[in-house]
Amino acid sequence: MHICKELAPPPPSISTPGVGMNVTLVGKRLCWSDALFYCRDYHWDLLILRGPVEQKIVDHLVARAPFPLTSHLWVGLRRSIRGSSWFWMSGDPMDFTQWDEASQESSPCGGISSSERSTWRQRFCGEHLNFICFTGPTEGAKKVRFYSTTRVKPTCKN
Repeated sequence: MHICKELAPPPPSISTPGVGMNVTLVGKRLCWSDALFYCRDYHWDLLILRGPVEQKIVDHLVARAPFPLTSHLWVGLRRSIRGSSWFWMSGDPMDFTQWDEASQESSPCGGISSSERSTWRQRFCGEHLNFICFTGPTEGAKKVRFYSTTRVKPTCKN
């Protein structure tokens, strides 16, 4: 796997090893699609949460962030445009959820609260939020393709 190195100084971030993956909370604020591309360019993908153990690891990481965070953080949650089913952009099955039942927005993008532990919410995709990436593909998962007409790929040095 080729990982592009940024030419500009990297944004602040904090990492922790998770269950079979490395999780990185990024201090940069981007819209959902740009966060997805950032994670795919520099890590592996936007974060997935497969169970309560991973949720607790992320909650702990968020609680000790050394930089100010937005109210919510982008993760790899996406809702089907033709329905109400949610999926992970990494292609992993969605066997675990922590949805805030009060979340009534009709956006296809999902994030987690940075202040209320273990709370997932629908968010407007254009919001500029901090986000969480992970490194290390999960076994058997195939990333969901995502296209953008405004995508600008980073310049890499070989």
